[in-house]
Amino acid sequence: MSFSDIAVETLKGMIPDKATRILIYCNNNFRDAEGPFPTKLPSASLNLSTYIALYNYGYRNVYELGPVVDIKTSQLEFETSSFK
Repeated sequence: MSFSDIAVETLKGMIPDKATRILIYCNNNFRDAEGPFPTKLPSASLNLSTYIALYNYGYRNVYELGPVVDIKTSQLEFETSSFK
């Protein structure tokens, strides 16, 4: 979910249980992935803004993914196969 999608109705539909564990990330959390995750300046990262938004909507089980993940060796499942 992109930062712009974090809204009341979207959250109700995608994450109805506010106790769900949520991992947030921005482009800077990935190594060797300039294609799908172009590097941003740390000050432009949306991790803190995302955390604050989710917290304000009542989600308390929110964590930042990181500090740096290599998508080629990660065991995380990504939504698209273009990362592999």
